[in-house]
Order: sequence, then structure tokens, then C-alpha cells
Amino acid sequence: MKNLVLSLSLLFSICLIAQNRQITFETGNLASVFEKAKKENKLIFVDAMTTWCGPCKHMAKHVFTNDTVADYYNANFVNLKLDMEKGEGIEFAKKYDVNCFPNLMFLDANGNIVHRLAGSMPSKEFIAFAGKTKTPEIAYGALRTKYESAALTENNVEAYINLLMNCCQDPSPKALIYISSVKEEALLKRSNWIVLRDYIYNHESREVKYFLKNQAAFEKQYGKDTVEQKLQQLGKSYFSKYTRAKEFDEPGYEKAKKEFTGFKWPHTDAILFESDLEAYARFNKAKYYELAAAGFQKYNNNNPSALNSMAWDFYEQVSDKTLLKSAANMAKRACEINNNYAFLDTYAAVLYRAGELKDAEIMANKAIDKAKEDKMTPEEYKETSSLLEKIKAKN
Repeated sequence: MKNLVLSLSLLFSICLIAQNRQITFETGNLASVFEKAKKENKLIFVDAMTTWCGPCKHMAKHVFTNDTVADYYNANFVNLKLDMEKGEGIEFAKKYDVNCFPNLMFLDANGNIVHRLAGSMPSKEFIAFAGKTKTPEIAYGALRTKYESAALTENNVEAYINLLMNCCQDPSPKALIYISSVKEEALLKRSNWIVLRDYIYNHESREVKYFLKNQAAFEKQYGKDTVEQKLQQLGKSYFSKYTRAKEFDEPGYEKAKKEFTGFKWPHTDAILFESDLEAYARFNKAKYYELAAAGFQKYNNNNPSALNSMAWDFYEQVSDKTLLKSAANMAKRACEINNNYAFLDTYAAVLYRAGELKDAEIMANKAIDKAKEDKMTPEEYKETSSLLEKIKAKN
């Protein structure tokens, strides 16, 4: 029996070891990594990350430590983890146009991009992503070169946009050149609508004028909600030169608002409100929170994520109890639509900040109950537990 126990214990230990393999990342500088890749005739896998990036942490904890992933990447690539905000990572981010994290890429030993994607992904997909490097002609580097070496066409412009967007790259320069060559009557086609919808904001452009003149046809083809969303985006773009300026020209902005009102644009009130928020978020935070408290819920009453985000912003930045009550109403509405753990936690936090301690305690307990129901670990809801202790201490 003793020998059996020892054997089982040994087997258990072996199993634990077998589940602890992980990608081995190089510790030297970039030059040494490229030298090793050249010597071993391998591609370099780069995890372009930051220390604060949630998806980066998820990949490091749950994907890079997967046995199958570790074995595949260690056997086939020279692996490098590089912080985009420190040391050599800063110049690397500029050189390779890294705009979001994690940015996962494969380089050859000369520094050319073979393949890349942005964002976290499960283990199986992560291996498939690497597998594309075995057929370079279908990977990012070759495809981008292929699309950009000749004029984009109706048949490939959407694929080109998706290729770049999946890596947080900007496809608009090439897409705008393409759309300028399209005949007006072809703007209703799907690939051309995608370019118009996502990249055309000039009110005086041929494409926008055609869109406005043929609004009903676009609605029939792509749906009223989608067309109205574009109309709102176009409306907000009217104020971009004020809302995105280095310094705020408030008299000019107010004049532009009066001009815009005269256009009788669809959803004018909502567009003016969103533009005000964008402007004052940058130039006058006090006014921003006053505006949000007065009107944000009116225009976002059925958008729980937006309500929750705004309520949390108030929790972190606002101390005025009257304004916080408006934020509590936003959080309450978000929970009415979807009482998930995160929304309940936000509601509890805002109530606490607003001094509504009895209700805050109730909501904090509900958030913790929901976390347990969702099988979250105490570590994952520890901030709510900490909040509950603060509430009890003041009650």
C-alpha cells in the first residue's frame, strides 16, 4: 500500500510538471535575438506588450503556459517579450507601428514582418496563427505588400481593411484613394459602403453628398440603424476641428453649433450633446461632469455598458454628492438591463461614494453573491470585498 501511495504521488508530481511548460522568452537585447534567429534559421515571435495591459496578462497566464503552445513555439521560433513602454520597446513600437496591445508578430532575421495580429486569443487559435508563417504568401506581410503594390479594387478593399484593422493599423490612406476612383452609382455596393461608412467624414465630399441624397437606398440595403449611426458620426465630425484642437476656441465652437442646428440634421440634439461631452472632457472637466450628470442617461438609457462606464468615471473622479446621485441612477439602470457582477460592483461603489451607505452595502453583497454564482474566485472579487468592509466601517 505504501509503495502504491508513493507511485501515485510520483505520477501526480510528473503530471504537475507536464502541465507547467511555458514559452521560453529570450533575455538578451534585440541584436542578440536577431543574431540567434539568423543562426538557427528561425523566425522571431514578438509579444509586444505593456505591464498594464489586461489581455497581455491573460495571454501570459493562460496561453503562453499551455503545454502544446509552449512546445510548438519553443521548437519553431525564437521568442521575445518586449515592453513597448520601456528600453528598446519604445523604438520598436515606433518602427513597427504598434498601436494596441498585445501586438503579436513574427519577424524574419532581417526584421521584416512576416505575420501579425493584435489582441488575445485562445491556445488553439494562437497555434493556428503561428501556423500561417509556414505559408508566408497568406500571412500579413505578403498580403499587405500584394494589396498595396497595385491599386485596391472592389474585390480586395474589404480584405485589405480587415487585414490592417486586425493589427490596429490605419487603412484609411489607401482606402480613401480607392474610394475616390469609384463611380457614384457603385457607392451602394458593400465594399464601397464599408469605406464610406468608416472613413469618409468630409461633409463636402462627393461620397457624403451621394449618401445624403440616397439615404433611403442605403437604409434599404444596410438597415436604418446602421445608416443613422453614420449620420450621427458625420454630424459629430462637423465639430472635430474644435473638439480635437490643442486649445479650445469656445466662441467658434458655439458658433458652429448654431450653424449645425440650422442644417436640421437627424438627431441634432444627441449629436450636440455628444460633441459637448467630447469638447469639455478635454477642456473643462467640471463642465463635462455637469453635462454628463444632466443628460448622459437620456441619450444612453438602453446602453448598459456606456452607463456603467460613465458611472465608474464619476466614482473615480467626482466628489459632489448631487452629481454622484445622477451617476448612481446610471449604474442602477445598467443593472436593470444586465445585473452582471461588474455592473453591480459599480453601482455599489457609486452609492458608497454618494454616501448612500445602506444601499451601498446591499449592492456590494449582491455583487459578491453574483461573483460566487459565476464561480469567480475570492481574488477576482477582492475589491468588492474590500469595498464592503469600508462601507461597514462607516455604517
